[in-house]
Amino acid sequence: MEFFRKLFKFQKNDVNVKSDLDFTSLQKQGCGCKNCENKKRGDFLKRLNIEIETIPCKPNPYFRADSESAKFFEEYEIRMTTLNRFYYLDNVFLKEYQKSSRASLRETKENEIEFLKYSKCYFLNGNSFKEIHQMSTLMNIFTIFEVLLKNVVKDMGYDQGKSIEELQSKNSSYLTGYIAYLESNLGNEFMLSDEEKNFISIVRKIRNDYLHEYLSEIPESMERELVKIFNLRVGKRIEVDSFFIDKTCEIFGLIAKKVEKSYWKYKNNFLVEK
Repeated sequence: MEFFRKLFKFQKNDVNVKSDLDFTSLQKQGCGCKNCENKKRGDFLKRLNIEIETIPCKPNPYFRADSESAKFFEEYEIRMTTLNRFYYLDNVFLKEYQKSSRASLRETKENEIEFLKYSKCYFLNGNSFKEIHQMSTLMNIFTIFEVLLKNVVKDMGYDQGKSIEELQSKNSSYLTGYIAYLESNLGNEFMLSDEEKNFISIVRKIRNDYLHEYLSEIPESMERELVKIFNLRVGKRIEVDSFFIDKTCEIFGLIAKKVEKSYWKYKNNFLVEK
């Protein structure tokens, strides 16, 4: 411990902290990055005009837990509400940011070198920000849904004196295993349609492709399936956008409500038999 005390003391004394920085002069100097030699960096500092309602926080439109429900259903509702709120705020910011960026891009047209440099940055940011915004939201939706099913299975397994590891199928994904267990133990009260199962598998594939390969394009075969599920015109191109996010939240919310209702019927029967 004495060694670390001396080390941190030395580092603290070795650093000169300048409290009164001249930010104007720093802006004129540029960022110093090899990929960005724009010496007029301060010229493109913009004040974004964003107007948002901070209070109250509206509940999500996809799932509402019953007034007297288990903790994991309440958590699902809360997480979906916060994610829905974050997605909305992110949308507002990105739209305003892109609007201001376009204005800045137009200002550089008189300088060809500066325009080429700024336009490259503009289009890279525009495409990447949109993809990260949509795909990160989709991954969170999937995770929140998977955790809900996991907690329900874990609770039911406790009633049976089994751990979740014992209940998890060794030959399928976690989510597929949870669904199989719920269908087996909740009976007709919880039976997913082939369309619902297909949709879950598609979302899982999209999520895994992005998570492990950084791929966001939906395969053509899956596009055709999604067109049927969403009841769209034949040949409609599908991508992970606000429409896809909304439909995923909606379908997962309906399945979550089906789980909640069948879970409580199971729980009441279990308590009576016990």
